[in-house]
Amino acid sequence: MFNLRLFALLLCLSVSHVSFATVIYTWVDKDGVSHYSQQPPEDVDSKKVYSEDIEPAQVGYVPVLPNTPTSSQASSQSDLAQKAALIKEKDAEQAASICESAKHSLNVLNSYQNLHRTNKETGEEVVVTEEERLEQIEKSEERIKLFCQ
Repeated sequence: MFNLRLFALLLCLSVSHVSFATVIYTWVDKDGVSHYSQQPPEDVDSKKVYSEDIEPAQVGYVPVLPNTPTSSQASSQSDLAQKAALIKEKDAEQAASICESAKHSLNVLNSYQNLHRTNKETGEEVVVTEEERLEQIEKSEERIKLFCQ
């Protein structure tokens, strides 16, 4: 009885991996855009690919590049520091408002991964890429350093 159960378990395990593999069809249209589908397209030369052969992309990972400011970036940062000092000196209320806004933005950017923004030209909602999110985090941290201290 034990041998029969072991045999049935081994049979199920050996057959189950075949069911996970999916046939995917890929083709390139006249505009050079690659398409992938589980249904073969009609009247198009497509290539069969199996899902187990496709390497998944890393999700949520963006390599951090070293931040070495160029001379123009360094001068623009010193300009920003001068402008921030001028705002803090002339209008403390505005500086406090910028500080609070930057803290709130940083909190949102660090709390959520799937963010959307409104395109100013078209008015439609656009997904914020990871690169844009990291750039906004850097800008918010810079504003906090300039206006909150």
